[in-house]
Amino acid sequence: MEKIFFKVDGDNLFGTILYPSKLKDKNPAVLFVHGWTSSQKSYIPRAEAVSKCGAICMTFNLRGHGDSGGNIKEFSRKDHLKDVIKAYDFLVSLPKADKNKIGVVGASYGGYLSSILISKRKVKWFVLRAPALYKDNDFNTPTFSLNKEDVRVYRQSKINPKNNYALKALTRFKNEVVLIECEKDSIVPKQTIQNYEKALKNNKNYSYILLSKADHELSTEEFKKAFIDILLKVFTNWFKKDLLNS
Repeated sequence: MEKIFFKVDGDNLFGTILYPSKLKDKNPAVLFVHGWTSSQKSYIPRAEAVSKCGAICMTFNLRGHGDSGGNIKEFSRKDHLKDVIKAYDFLVSLPKADKNKIGVVGASYGGYLSSILISKRKVKWFVLRAPALYKDNDFNTPTFSLNKEDVRVYRQSKINPKNNYALKALTRFKNEVVLIECEKDSIVPKQTIQNYEKALKNNKNYSYILLSKADHELSTEEFKKAFIDILLKVFTNWFKKDLLNS
């Protein structure tokens, strides 16, 4: 485990690199992107688990989150997307990371941002847990300032993928992707999940998993463990499939 930092617009962003016990010359690498008002803290155990599958894993704090610089009230999704892109670039710059074998795990706000990332950077494997949705027209507005009722109504609405940055990006993604729904989610409603499903319907490498009885925050150890178990199964299968095809 290695503590790292990188700068975005003058602010320090802090993260963690977790290495597999058997490090090869080139290794798959996985970036973890946390949700709104969350931090890398809860993602380190998940990244540690995936690193045991043979991947270099990276967690980090978006600006205004955890110990990263900046005031959370000032940053828009445009700003935080820049953070995610810089984190991706940091990960792929590691000498033993295989640039052609990069995975991303994003949850909620991080899932939304990661969905846009895949249109800007090369991603081979993608895990989305309870991804959020936001309107395009307030992309530059500080996320903290968004009207919560407007966000709630939007997430309950049927959205055409061509009218949303994240969904539109997913319609073009043809690599491996898993969408995970939390059964008792009070933040991301069923309609939002269905919007993501619609965007992914033509992807032959898409699969869906229901995290039974889980809430959005994965508030119990049982739910946290269930998510880690899913990650282990998914990435183990993907890495094995990659080895067979290489």
